[in-house]
This record gives sequence, C-alpha cells and structure tokens, in this order.
Amino acid sequence: MKTLKFLLDLFFITRPVVLIPVWGFALFGYKISSHTNNLFQTIELSAALQILFFSLSVASIYVLNQIADRKVDADNAGFPLLLKSEICDKTAWILAAILAILSIILPFFCGYESVSLLSLASILLGTAYCFAPFSFSGKPILDFLSNALGYGTIAFSVGWILGGKEINFEFLYAMLPYFWMMAGGSISSVLPDYDGDKANKKITTAVYFGKKNAHFIASGCIVLSIVSAYCQKDFAAFCASSIAIVFYILYAIFPRNEKLMEACYKVGGAVSMLIIGLFFPVLIICGLVIAAASVLYFRIFYKVSYPSLLPTKNI
Repeated sequence: MKTLKFLLDLFFITRPVVLIPVWGFALFGYKISSHTNNLFQTIELSAALQILFFSLSVASIYVLNQIADRKVDADNAGFPLLLKSEICDKTAWILAAILAILSIILPFFCGYESVSLLSLASILLGTAYCFAPFSFSGKPILDFLSNALGYGTIAFSVGWILGGKEINFEFLYAMLPYFWMMAGGSISSVLPDYDGDKANKKITTAVYFGKKNAHFIASGCIVLSIVSAYCQKDFAAFCASSIAIVFYILYAIFPRNEKLMEACYKVGGAVSMLIIGLFFPVLIICGLVIAAASVLYFRIFYKVSYPSLLPTKNI
C-alpha cells in the first residue's frame, strides 16, 4: 500500500486535472485548423498522442511550480499535495526532468519535430514562470500573460499544426479569443491566493493592482475574447467567454462572495472544456475518468473531499 501511495502521489503531483485544459486548448486549435465543425467527432490517434506527449511538458512545469511555491503554498488555502505527500524536492526534480525530456524526445522520434520545439518552448516559459531571476508568477502582468501564452498560444498551436496548417497570420488571428480567455481566467485564479501571496511578497497582478482592479482587468480580457470570437465567427469561444462574463459581472456586484470569485475562472474553464468536448467526446471521457480517480485518491489516501479539499468529516 505504501508503494502504491507513493506512485499515485507521483502521478497526482503532475496535477492531471489541470492537464485537461491543455488538451482542450490544443483541441480548439485542431478543430479550427482541420475545419471540424460537426459534433461528436473522433481525432486521429497520432494527433491525440502528440497532444498527450506535449502535455508532459506542462505536467513537468506543474511539478516545478509546486517546488518553487512550497513556502507560499503553505500559507495559502487549499491542499498543496507536494507538501502533504512524502515526496521530497529531489524526487520531484527528477520527475520533472523525466517528463520534460519525454515531451521533447517522443514527438521528435515520431516525426513531429515542431511539437518537440513547442514542448521546449513550453518548458522554457514555464521555468521562467517559476524560478528566479525571471519568476513571472510573482510579477504583475507577466504572470497572466505567461499563462495566456502557454495555453492560448503554445498549446493552441500544437493542435493547429496537427490539424494541418502552418504558423502564420491566420494562426495569430485564430488564437486571439483563446489567448484573452486564458488571460482573464489566469488573473481570476490568483484572487483566492491574494492574502498568502501578499504575505510572502509575491507580487502577482492581484496583489499589485488590488482585487477589485485585477478583477476589472480580467473582465476586460474576457470581453476582448468575446469581441475577437464574434469577429471571427468562432461560436465555441464566443459561447464559453459569454457564459463566463456573467459570473464576472456578478462578482463585480457582490465582491465579498468568495464562491462567485472562484466561479469566474472555474465555470468559464469548465464550460470551455465542455464545449470542445462536444466536438471531441474523448476529452469529456478522459476528464470524467481523471476526476473520478482524483476523488477516490484524495478521499482514500488523505481523507479529504475533492475538489473542495476539505476533511471528509466536515463534508
């Protein structure tokens, strides 16, 4: 049982639930590039594998981010798994290195050199996000732009290339709704960590501008996503951002409601993944399997209820 728990800890510190948006943004790119407009489509196995291989680079960054944020995570709400598990930093570094190497090597030997380069770009951006001297995660504006670039541009471009098109002006135009969508969601996602980040002098966009102004900036990004999606007649992005903006407006009216604060990025993210999942149901299937596995894992081994991460006795 101890060995099983250790192996599961290694798997879950890669934050597989948060890899779902990586796959989703790549599928958005694939959908537009391959002109897939019908619901309930399949995706070629080779393309699905390359998206999976690329996502290993992001999993590597998730591990590195937990290493870099050990002290901050200890002061923030939530359940920082790297702190709660028995995984030491050395083991986490080794895991991150293995994932990073695989994300570059596997696509290269499959003949997808461009995906290898995008994995490398993801790793470089993620490392700059996590560690000094750059530490983008603790710098205003750069924190959310990094996430927008990572998901809305790099992950999107993986799907775009796999769909058969080259990186050109058409790509830059097509990815704008997703870039702004992720920018807004990224700002909103750090609002719950405001107190811990401020105490540890981690100057995020929320800490620098304050919660109210940061929320205003995030709302502006979502509006830009809606406008750019409307101009391009991108129905999927338009619907996702339009539903999300409702919660942004509600939170602006009721700024003390923490559930609304979290709903801004959680509902928007969930809706966008559901929409692309209707085009590629494999994403919904994978999401449900990972979610169910996460619920069982946290409940059995840590006696907490996922996703609230509160002790099960309090639920």
